[in-house]
Amino acid sequence: MRKIILFLILLILVISCTKQIEKPAEEKEQQLLNPASVYCQEQGGTLRIEENEAGQYGICTLADGTECEEWAYYRRECPKQEVEEKAIEQKGEEVEEPEETQTNWPTFHGDSARTGFSNSKAPSKPNVLWKWTLEDFVNIGYEGNIDENWPIIYGDKIFFAAENIFAFELKTGNKVWSYAEGENFYPRGLAAGDGKLFVTVNSDDNYASTNINLPSGFIYALDEKTGKFLWKFKTDKGIPYSLPLFAENMVFIGDNSGSVYAIDADSGKLAWKKQLEGAKVIHSSPAYGNGIIFIGTEDSIGQSSKPSHLYALNPESGEEVWKFETDVVGGKLNLVHSTPSILDGIVYFGAENGYFYALSAEDGSLVWKQEIASGSGEIVGTSAAAALGYGKVFIGTFEGKFLALDQKDGKVIWEYTFGKTEADSSPVLADGKIYFGAGGGYFYGLNANTGDVIWKEKLGGSSATLGSGTLIVQNMLAEDNLQEQTPVIIAFSDEGKLSLW
Repeated sequence: MRKIILFLILLILVISCTKQIEKPAEEKEQQLLNPASVYCQEQGGTLRIEENEAGQYGICTLADGTECEEWAYYRRECPKQEVEEKAIEQKGEEVEEPEETQTNWPTFHGDSARTGFSNSKAPSKPNVLWKWTLEDFVNIGYEGNIDENWPIIYGDKIFFAAENIFAFELKTGNKVWSYAEGENFYPRGLAAGDGKLFVTVNSDDNYASTNINLPSGFIYALDEKTGKFLWKFKTDKGIPYSLPLFAENMVFIGDNSGSVYAIDADSGKLAWKKQLEGAKVIHSSPAYGNGIIFIGTEDSIGQSSKPSHLYALNPESGEEVWKFETDVVGGKLNLVHSTPSILDGIVYFGAENGYFYALSAEDGSLVWKQEIASGSGEIVGTSAAAALGYGKVFIGTFEGKFLALDQKDGKVIWEYTFGKTEADSSPVLADGKIYFGAGGGYFYGLNANTGDVIWKEKLGGSSATLGSGTLIVQNMLAEDNLQEQTPVIIAFSDEGKLSLW
């Protein structure tokens, strides 16, 4: 994510003969502190402030010149830019399609609110723009493992973590740089902003969810253009699943000690650390919305008798704003591995007890909850982050179902059943399509309105990344087919002309 610059419009009314005098324009160059302003910037837009009788409001201008009121843009309510049709009589006159706007995916699940939504175009077919195969990695001298990871897109590059940290050109797949430190160096999560790449790194690759004794982890900061090392920060325990968040010029992360950290993005110094009461580990990733940090806890590792929690923290101090206790469901692991998503003042998250929750971001009160799974296993709900948009909440379950819920009340709008494999990936929502991966099965593209399958490929449960019309997917089944031409990282695009195999 880019450095978030907050715009606060300061108007001082000086009363002199009933005439209002406005402050100089330079004092209007602060942004409104709200998630719509933040979202506008994260998507590459610029914000200007207007005023009418009702008060001040923001206009988001995208790189292609499209303008939209900031809150309408944040709610995905702005109409797409369309090409005007020419009269039939104007023969031979071609209408040019608008150029694709550069869109970023600078952190896990797309933005600081973890909505999983992008304004990018999205591929309607599994056309391959470029790919990296096992042979390609061997040819650059890389012979390490390629575990589950969550690529990001920042500017014209994608970043990918294996036992090295890689930067590739988004449109060509050409390698730009890589960074490694030899043994006991296992990068995982990525976030970008303000010209920096932030990476979680562990010194042990035993990421089993029950391994609460994973050795200390680190947050690394690299120059995103060159891969040059800038600083690193050591956490008390490992960081197997929590993925970094860059917001308010801070890096936020949770670790296996049950603590949340806020680290200054420029210096790498600790701003604050908060031990969350009752948390055995934190595998949820922090999210930011409504001026608050949200994160889930796992309070009952290997037990089903205790609830877990969703915490709301002050980003400046780490002080608790509120916390919400999940239901205790007998025979289930009542864990919040899921990363929360925030939209329109509501926080959405799922638990592994079978329930999905919607809470008020302001005070943590329950808006609605929906049982999304009720099988006989210990883990039946979800560990994924939900995608939000088009008035729906999109989420998969461990019971082989993918659901679209109504944002207002949680009622099921449609569901797609794909078998006994898990939908443990976090979905991507864009251009009327929803993409997700299912355990040992397929990676799907569905119609977001109906749930109908648009396309699918046997790539397993990858959490994809989307930007500038290019969908980046990791082949989670590569280890099952160790051939030279097995694809590992694939860029799908409607402009692609390559085959997957």
